[in-house]
Amino acid sequence: MSEHHQAVTDGGPSSDRAPGGSGDETFAAFYARQWRPMVELAYLTVGSREQAEDLVQEAFARVHQRWSRVDQPAAYLRTTVVNLGNDTIRRLVRYRAREPRLLGPSGTEDSPDELWDALARLKPRQRAALVRRYYEGRQEPEIAAALGGRAGTVKSLLHRGLEQLRKEITP
Repeated sequence: MSEHHQAVTDGGPSSDRAPGGSGDETFAAFYARQWRPMVELAYLTVGSREQAEDLVQEAFARVHQRWSRVDQPAAYLRTTVVNLGNDTIRRLVRYRAREPRLLGPSGTEDSPDELWDALARLKPRQRAALVRRYYEGRQEPEIAAALGGRAGTVKSLLHRGLEQLRKEITP
């Protein structure tokens, strides 16, 4: 186990058991069970494996700090991953707005993962809304709460994102 993972999973005897309904689960077992699904969720949101792993690690660190006080650790973890993903997207949008455009638009030749390439070209909020709707199965009000907007805005993001995907993928 890496030093970073060890630091997160070490807990004292009073903090190694989950509160609430999962009483006998240790933080280490929770971590092992939740790591992969949370990295997948984060990856679909931010589009980078490294960023996804970093933000999931941060989310686990936050859960670990509050382990003995959290009634629903899985829900708290998912919310933390979503919020950190939203923060990452907001930072990326601000960075891209300031970044000089050194390269032109990407080429139009087909790639091995055409859907991911098309998703990557969407605006970050459109991609986040589509991931939450079609990967997580969330409804517009839940997506709106996660993105910090209104359900009507989510509908618009979903509609425009799907239209953009159709244009890019349809031959």
